[in-house]
Amino acid sequence: MTQNDRSPSPTSSATTTAITWISGLTLLTTVIAVIVLALTGHGEYLAPVIGLGAGAAAAGGTVHVRVHIRR
Repeated sequence: MTQNDRSPSPTSSATTTAITWISGLTLLTTVIAVIVLALTGHGEYLAPVIGLGAGAAAAGGTVHVRVHIRR
């Protein structure tokens, strides 16, 4: 993200980007799995799935939105 003083942000490595994507997709998959399990009545599997999702969130499963504006 460009700072207010218009200095460019440091670029991230491919490994960092891949780990962020994998963590984010794991978290998204967990949310979908919890909804499906709740709707189908398989409540006994909710705790392990939520545990995996919490682990992914703790590992950095956040969503970052980057907007690149070119003039």
